[in-house]
Amino acid sequence: MLARLAWTLAAVTVVLVSVDVWVSAQALPLTSETAVAVHGFPFVHGACIGCAVMGALIISRYERHPIGWLLTAIGIFTSFSVLSEAYAYWVQESDGPDTPTLASVAAWVAQLFGGQLAIALLALMYLLAPDGHFLSRRWRVVAAVPLGGALLCEAALFLVDPRDYQLILSDQDVSLPRAILLSVGFLLICIGMILALTSMVRRLRSSTGELRQQLRLIALSAGLAVLGLVVLATLQAINGGEQTWVSGVPLYVAFFLMPILFAVAVLRYRLYDLDVIINRTLVVAAATAFAAIGYTALVVVSAQLVEGRTGGFWLSLLAAALVAVAFQPLRRVVVRLADRAAYGARAQPYAALAEFSNRLAGAPDPDDLLPAVAEAAARAVSGRGAQATLDVPGGASVSGTWGWWSGTEPAADHVVPVRTEGRELGRIAVALKRGRTLRASDLRLLEALADQTAMAFRNTALAGALADRVAELDRTTRLLAASRVRLIAADDAGRRALEAAIARDVQPFLETLPAEVGRARAAVANGTDPGLDRLVDDTNGALEAL
Repeated sequence: MLARLAWTLAAVTVVLVSVDVWVSAQALPLTSETAVAVHGFPFVHGACIGCAVMGALIISRYERHPIGWLLTAIGIFTSFSVLSEAYAYWVQESDGPDTPTLASVAAWVAQLFGGQLAIALLALMYLLAPDGHFLSRRWRVVAAVPLGGALLCEAALFLVDPRDYQLILSDQDVSLPRAILLSVGFLLICIGMILALTSMVRRLRSSTGELRQQLRLIALSAGLAVLGLVVLATLQAINGGEQTWVSGVPLYVAFFLMPILFAVAVLRYRLYDLDVIINRTLVVAAATAFAAIGYTALVVVSAQLVEGRTGGFWLSLLAAALVAVAFQPLRRVVVRLADRAAYGARAQPYAALAEFSNRLAGAPDPDDLLPAVAEAAARAVSGRGAQATLDVPGGASVSGTWGWWSGTEPAADHVVPVRTEGRELGRIAVALKRGRTLRASDLRLLEALADQTAMAFRNTALAGALADRVAELDRTTRLLAASRVRLIAADDAGRRALEAAIARDVQPFLETLPAEVGRARAAVANGTDPGLDRLVDDTNGALEAL
């Protein structure tokens, strides 16, 4: 219900802006200094539409998000203000076709919903961005500064009769109380914008990762708004309150860039997770525009060709059929462009696969391969995180994660097995963002990633098995070398023990044996008893000991 209201207000904003462009063109040239530097064409008009659309997109995702409603309010209030201002200028300054009283009321209403209210709401938005909460409780007091300034400016308007209000301040007498209220109110609004920029800078300094990228763009828009406001106040103080090209255009450009920077934060850095909503919005908008324009054009052209010779029913039926036939090719183009805008590089599966192949070629190590596979899978479907698991035969599985991952299998929203030759080598699990579902193209892309990963997993498993075999051979070689060393040491020890035993048990018998043999030989030569019994006993003792 709230989302429908937001889109209705966005449509009303577009209508008001369109009518304002027509009224402004009747009152003065659209390229004049008054139209651009004072009225803000085309910057304020583009900002109104951008704020209304961005607000509706945010509310479509989060119905009670303060940022969405503030953007919607800025868009609808400002568009109503510029239309009232253009109408009042047309009547009061260019002699437009209406009564001066109605023009005065329109000028009064234009100031009531004018720049002071938009800037105050901008300051409040920057104090709450991006999550809709103040930086701390103390910053709630700061929000009263720009809002109080806007209330003072509004109060100054109630000191004037709307029926006598003049759009150009120089054409009317400004009382002292009104001048004080306007001056103090504008000063408070400027201070509030500076404090809002300070809040954004503090958020930026304490943020990290993707949030820092988002806040950088929002802080840039706040800085540009403050710069434009300072330039406007300074130059108007110098030239006596006159608004010129140099003084007015910087603030209008900053206002125009604000929804653009928000859109970049949404599309590039996934602020508020609006990419899917933007995707479908673009498709529906293109379908509606094509059907309306195509049907009208075909009916008009066909009517001119047949010159009334064919009934209106059959002409309408033919036009509807032609539009339906022609829409399907256009739908494919629009879906591809919308996917590219909302999903980024992951809308181009072949490019993603080529990039993934290059990464696989440079990541043979499982410590590098598995996180690379997980990152590629998560980025391919814009998931919060992913996990790649490689099953190791005879051992524990090895996993690598990327992004947000709770570490448990139930966290996965989709699991793709990695198979080759009928054998499962592992799996890729993806955790999606809240509210997101996988498209058919996402499923095909994940399956293609799994097919490419299968070869890498197979090679990694073979490399792991080969490494285990090499390690086993290395261990066997070391064991054989140690065994050989032990055998050699045992052989050396045995020889040393044998030598010691011979020296201890055999050698004493043999030490005197040569001398005894010599004496026995001499005794035989002299014809005396050689004493062979003792010699035989020593020899037998040596043999027994050996």
